[in-house]
Amino acid sequence: MQPLQLTDYDRIKPYLELGDYEGYNSNFVTMMMWNHEYHIEYEIHDHFLIMLHNYKGTKYFAMPFTSKEYYQEAMDYMIDYAKMNHFPFMIDCAVPAFVDEVKKLYKGRLIFERTRDFDDYVYEREALVSLSGKKMQKRRNHYNQFVKSYPDYEYRSLSLNDDFDLIIKCLAEWESDQSASESLTSEIYGILFLLSSNHLLNIKMGGIFINNELKAFTIASPLLHNTIQIHVEKADKSIRGLYPAIAKEFLEHEFTDYAYVNREEDMGLVGLRQSKMRLHPVHMVEKTRIFIDDTYIRIAKQEDEEAIRALWLDRFEDEDEQSTSFYFDHIYPHAKTYVLCFHDRIISAISVEQFVVNGYEDSYYVMGVLTDRSFEGQGFMKRLFNVVLNDYKEKRLYLTAYHPEVYKSLGFLPSHFMNKVKIDKKYYKTMETDYSLSHEVNAEVMSSLYDNYVSSCLEYRIRDIKSFELLLDRTRAFHQECVILMKDNQPSGYMIYEISNDNVDIVEIIYKREDIDAIVSCIVQSFKGKSINIIIDKEAHIEGKTSSHICMLCNKEDGHDHGIMINEVY
Repeated sequence: MQPLQLTDYDRIKPYLELGDYEGYNSNFVTMMMWNHEYHIEYEIHDHFLIMLHNYKGTKYFAMPFTSKEYYQEAMDYMIDYAKMNHFPFMIDCAVPAFVDEVKKLYKGRLIFERTRDFDDYVYEREALVSLSGKKMQKRRNHYNQFVKSYPDYEYRSLSLNDDFDLIIKCLAEWESDQSASESLTSEIYGILFLLSSNHLLNIKMGGIFINNELKAFTIASPLLHNTIQIHVEKADKSIRGLYPAIAKEFLEHEFTDYAYVNREEDMGLVGLRQSKMRLHPVHMVEKTRIFIDDTYIRIAKQEDEEAIRALWLDRFEDEDEQSTSFYFDHIYPHAKTYVLCFHDRIISAISVEQFVVNGYEDSYYVMGVLTDRSFEGQGFMKRLFNVVLNDYKEKRLYLTAYHPEVYKSLGFLPSHFMNKVKIDKKYYKTMETDYSLSHEVNAEVMSSLYDNYVSSCLEYRIRDIKSFELLLDRTRAFHQECVILMKDNQPSGYMIYEISNDNVDIVEIIYKREDIDAIVSCIVQSFKGKSINIIIDKEAHIEGKTSSHICMLCNKEDGHDHGIMINEVY
């Protein structure tokens, strides 16, 4: 390996072109601008060039610069090099075209981590120049305000000989109000390198002057794929519309033959992501890290709870802090949780809890099936499930799922069905009813009502008073309501529901079957002005739009509707 230097460009250029990669990370100008951070080294072989970065003690490779036919030769060498030099193999900032080919070559041997924070934003150059259309209205307004306020502004191409000192002076002024962060200091160092190396690099610079004073400047260079990269865009932040103006003017005057503009990544910064998305990228260059797959499966430890909790909150969109706390306070401690780990990081998890069903007392409920979104699509959930299924191969396993078809290949088939009905309110709104709703609920009453209801069911979950106390806690944690169905001032059933906007969704109802019309009429009259949906057993006849709803899957069923009823969540 030898250090990458500015004078190496002519030597490595053919390999950069051979790689033909999208993304600004493969731009020689970028490499040199940030080389003080990454300390890049490279080697040239007969068929490929490799680059090794050393960022704050962490070593990793760039994609090998070669044609597709030599990917495996280059990758094998890189893997061996990492092993011989005692550091973990990793490729960073790999783009989709390369990732897709490598997945075919190394099926099952590598692991891929999507790094959304480092995706490139690519825009149509013409859109940033014209600022036309509804999508650009806000940016256009800022630009128009700038032109109105500073009608005599001037755009000029900048040169090293004439403008070096001016650019440095302006940088010092514009950045003086910011804390001297490590990243900002490093960026300024990189800018100084570009300025001092302008005569050796294919870069262009342009600036906006107001009253003959430089107020904004941009530095850019060409990429492959008819694209230019904006390396630097700096402006006086006190001047409204100056950023849209420098972007527009630079693209109108420099690199006019190019169709696309790469404005790099957002680094996971919320504000920066929002501003980049507001420019409406036409394309994102997705980035991925590639490692040797040394994942392993084990039972979760006590110290894993925080990591699993964070994964839970990130993956389950209908969960919040309150509902998540309920699960980890009341359910998780009693469950057996399997985790799949990579470099001591939990990337997938499944929990299994005992689930007592009439006739099948030794049953279990599978829940908390989740995978880190950065590692999706690599079969980790299936690997975990295979371990669980082997450990519980003689047991009856249940689960609920938004997408039941996903679990078919694992041997889980729909086992319990209910109807989902959008109630025809017109049919019930004038119907007389002797029912009312009471918010005075308690676990003992609910338990008694439940036992009466399920006594005629072929299969049901056995619930005791303690389980109803827990159910009421869960209802509150999920911002749901529970009411008792009252008939002649006596409890006759209960229902659990949630309200969102103009919808009422009844997720569980225990009732007297012979009173269904009176009960639905009471519900309709209690929620005037709202659309009402109800999940209910198939024996109930309710007027409205009805669809079959899979409420449970099981590894010991045949997928047919046998009229058995369980409607459960954890």
